[in-house]
Formats: sequence, structure tokens, C-alpha cells
Amino acid sequence: MKIWMLSLLLVAHAEAARILGFFPLASKSHHYFFRPIMEALGKRGHEVVYYTGYPMKAVPPGVVQVDISGDLPDVHSTINVMDFVDTGVIYNVKNLFGFSLYMASFVMESPAVQKLVQSDEKFDAVLIESYFVQEYLSAFIHKFNAVGIDIMSLGDSAWANELTGLSDNPSYQIGFIAELTQNLNFWQRVYNTYVYAVTTIGGYYYMNEMEKLVDKYFTYTGHESRPSFMQMVSNRSLILTNYHNIVGYPGPKPPHRKDVAGVHITPGKPLPKKIQKFMDDAESGVIYFSLGSNVNVSHPANRKLVEVFMKVFEEVPQKVLMKYELATYEGNLPENVHLEKWYPQPDVLAHNNTVLFITHGGYLSLVEAVNFGVPVIGIPFFGDQGKNFRFVEEVGIGKMLRLADINYDNVSRMVKEVLSNRTYKEKMIKRSKIFRDRPVKPLDEAVFWIEHVIKYPEVLKPKALSLSYIQLHLIDVTLFVIGVFLAVMFIMWKSITIFVRILKRKSTPKKEKRS
Repeated sequence: MKIWMLSLLLVAHAEAARILGFFPLASKSHHYFFRPIMEALGKRGHEVVYYTGYPMKAVPPGVVQVDISGDLPDVHSTINVMDFVDTGVIYNVKNLFGFSLYMASFVMESPAVQKLVQSDEKFDAVLIESYFVQEYLSAFIHKFNAVGIDIMSLGDSAWANELTGLSDNPSYQIGFIAELTQNLNFWQRVYNTYVYAVTTIGGYYYMNEMEKLVDKYFTYTGHESRPSFMQMVSNRSLILTNYHNIVGYPGPKPPHRKDVAGVHITPGKPLPKKIQKFMDDAESGVIYFSLGSNVNVSHPANRKLVEVFMKVFEEVPQKVLMKYELATYEGNLPENVHLEKWYPQPDVLAHNNTVLFITHGGYLSLVEAVNFGVPVIGIPFFGDQGKNFRFVEEVGIGKMLRLADINYDNVSRMVKEVLSNRTYKEKMIKRSKIFRDRPVKPLDEAVFWIEHVIKYPEVLKPKALSLSYIQLHLIDVTLFVIGVFLAVMFIMWKSITIFVRILKRKSTPKKEKRS
């Protein structure tokens, strides 16, 4: 072997890191964002130990998978889309954190997880998605004295921004669950401020519950030396976010947050032969219908929704690929509709004949649609999906259909409008070009920054991370200024009062004494 090749191998070996990737929730779409990063790190020579609630069928080289899915309850098959109609902000915050707290006990009581907590293993970095209502996982960073890296599969979030030390400004930054655009009138700014306040106050309230989880389950040797819980939560050298300005609004971000939307879009693979032929033969194009991995469309409670779309699909000239969880459809299946439990979504969207994507509005799906230039119709259920499709409508790349408005007339009119109006396609193609026009591939950028902060953990961290809430938001300075102002006003008032009394005494004539 040549000396220079041996030197490269030695350098690569010396810089190889041992990385813990702890992603316990069985949310399939989230793992589609994590896994390319785990796989790429393994290919780079790092040892990645991947704890997951949604296991890979084929584990790539360099990755050691620890499957804890058998210790977790199945929550996907119980979701009824109509349960999410007209829900409020407080309900959404409560449900999101409530779900996480419910799942946390199953995660932390898993024998494999408790073995990890009590182990003497060594890791150079800990990769987690704690900023998605799993803040208790921050204790792993202290446990292993490792570099803390958060990976967020969701888009921009006011609560996550709060934890990064750069709070949202609700005058123009839209709350995670606010169905608004950045063109806010007065009352919309009032509402957006309300959403921001509820989200932030709710987040800090639930940090008490998260801290209780840490105290209960993270009783490893040396846990007594832990800093305050909020210090652990803020201790991140890097935050990788599934976001891009062209698929959302631009805004300020701290130096340790890097937006890498598109990491999950890898070079296309051949479609299954049956689907490939179905799409190739579609002279009028293909409509792709999928409501994501968290919603069971075939659930009996969603029958009315499915029947409405089937009636509309029967009338259009396009062929339809529909994600449907059951092997058969009870009813009259239109000849132009093909059902499958699962589709390779990026490869379907990449096909030249795909003319419309009907989706739930998840950010991963929206990123894929923009990347491949396919107009969209969104049916948002919860979280950021409504916000995502208010943006879609504003920039003219698709339409939003609310759950409460699903009926034959509305669906038929909307589908025909997006299919017949070339403006949606043209605007989407333009946005796709901008999205793809990047100096480096998002996956390469994600891996670069992970390796960078493992070598230099403090280089991107802003000072804001080490400040308390009172210091960061200048509450102490504000109270001091108010106190000084009140003191000055009090002194002035007292001075004026005394001065007035003196003047009164001088202006009052003295009474002459009687002899």
C-alpha cells in the first residue's frame, strides 16, 4: 500500500467518532430525515449506535441498530383524522406534550434503554430530537459528557427557537401551529402573539414534567453533578433543522442552527415494475394521494373522506396512486385508481407524469413536492401542517383543503382548478429551481457540521445558551430601569411637594400680633 494512502486511512481512523443516535419515537416520517444522516456518518467511518422505535430492515455499514419498538405501544392505527377538526392552540400544545410524556415512560422503562443509562459506554456525540417535545433526552448529553446535537425533522418552530437563545418575534415570525402568512394585519399580530405566548408558556410549564422524567429515569453514576435542567436543554453545539427558506419564510437564526431540508432526498431508485408501467401509461398524468405515515386512511371513521375522493377520482382523466392501508377496498374502486399500502414517495414524485400531489401537509412531503416541482393540495390535520399550506397558497404552488370542508363539490372544484391552471405548475417549477440551487448537497452539509462540532464543540455556540431566562430577556435590566424611573419620579414628586409647601408659606401674609 502506498504511503499516502496509509496516511489517509490513519487520519480517517484517528478522526472517527463514536456517536449515539437516540430516536425512540416510532414516527416513520421523522426517521426518514434521521436515517440518511446516520447512514452517511457510518459511511464516513464513524461508529453510529442507533436506538430506534422504527427499525431499519437493512442496517447500513457503520451503524449498530438497537430496536426498542417491541417496548412501545402502537399509536398509528388509532388516529382518526376527524378528531383534529377545529382544535385550538391550547389543545394542540397540551396534546403534543401529553403524547410525549405518555410515550416517555415506555421509552425509558425499556430494558435496552435502562441498560444504556446505567452503562459505562463512551460516546463523542449524542444525536437526539429533543426539541420535538422530548427535552428529557438532554440528560444523555450529560451522562456521556458528549457533544450535544439536535436533529429536528420538523420545520421552523417558535419553541425550538426559544431554546436556541433566539426567540421569535411574533410581529412577523409565524407560530408553529398558527395558520397565518407573514403579511399580518393588527388582529392577526394579536393572534400570532397569543399563539407565541401559549406555545412558550406551555413549553416552560411542561419542562417541569420533563425534569421529573430525568430525575426518575436517569439515575446513573454521577447524576448528582448535573447542572440545572434548562442548562442541559440549552447545551447544544449544533441544531440541524428540516427547513429551507424557499419552503417557508426567511428569518433570523443563531449560528449553531443549520437548515438542511432535503437530506432525505437521495438519488432516485427504479419504481416497482407494476407502478412504473401504471405511471408510464398515464397519458393525462398521475395524481398521487398520500396522507402520510401517521394517519390511517382506511380507518372506518374516515370512510366518508375516502368516498368523496373516490367519486372525484372517477371523473378525472388522470390515473391515481392512492396510499391505502388495507389490501382491498370495500366498495366500487374506480378503474383509474391503484391502491398500495406504501409507495416510494420521492420516486413517485420524481416521475415526469406526476401532475398533482394530495398530501397531509407534513414538511417532509412539502419539501419533496417542491424539489420535484409537483403542485399540491394539502389537507392539514395538526401541528405545522396548516401553517405550511397557508404559505403554499400565498406563493401560489397549491391549495389548502380543510377537513371540515371536505365534500364532493369542494374537492372536485379544487382538484380541477390545480390540474387545469398552469400557473401552479409554473410557480412550483421556479421554486424547485431555487431550492436545488445550493452550493453543497444538504446531506453533505449536515455531515460536515456534525464532524465540525465534534472537533470544535464550542465554536458555534452563542452566549445566549448560557444565560438564564431573566438575563436573556433582560427582565432584570427592565426591572432595574423601571425601579430607577419610579424612584426618580418619587423623588421628583416629593421635591415638588416640598417646594410647593415652601412657596405657600412664603406667599401667606403673617398675621400681626395684637398688643
